[in-house]
Amino acid sequence: MHDLGGMHGFGRVLVEEDEPVFHAPWEGRVWRLSGTVLRATTIDRFRYTIEQMPPAEYLAASYYERWLWAIERLAAEQGLLDGSDRPARIGRPSPPIPTWAGRFARGDRVRVANPVTTGHTRVPRYLRRHVGRVERVACAWPNPGESAATGAHGEPELVYTVAFDAAELFGPTADHTVTADLCESDLEEP
Repeated sequence: MHDLGGMHGFGRVLVEEDEPVFHAPWEGRVWRLSGTVLRATTIDRFRYTIEQMPPAEYLAASYYERWLWAIERLAAEQGLLDGSDRPARIGRPSPPIPTWAGRFARGDRVRVANPVTTGHTRVPRYLRRHVGRVERVACAWPNPGESAATGAHGEPELVYTVAFDAAELFGPTADHTVTADLCESDLEEP
């Protein structure tokens, strides 16, 4: 449940002492299968596909059961189940060092947009509509929403590391700072 974009109400994250990478052999096979479909799409498309799982099934499924569900759909989408042709590999971006100025600079106050209208976002729910301060330009990277929708990487945009006072996010007893890397298109002036 804890990968639902910061959704509250699912209890504490349970950490298993000395947790194995895979709890059963089939999980390792699912992990290996994921490489087949990920050659022809983006990780954002994979995540978006998992998000399409009906809510009751999603909540009842284990981590790798969700992966298998997405792999089945992406394999069908890519023609792997009924054709002999393999889909073309897509290129992987390498984050360029930004050489252009962005809308924001170190020290600027920014508000996180609420980008969920349709599709996929990597913006955690607990940050949406909150104000933080830009710490740095982290990198340039293709917009995750666009790559989820198209299955291909678009043009890179600036990604900023933004710091938030945890007390504003989680209440007055929180005494730390939360940082998040957020795309320029997910930020606005406060």
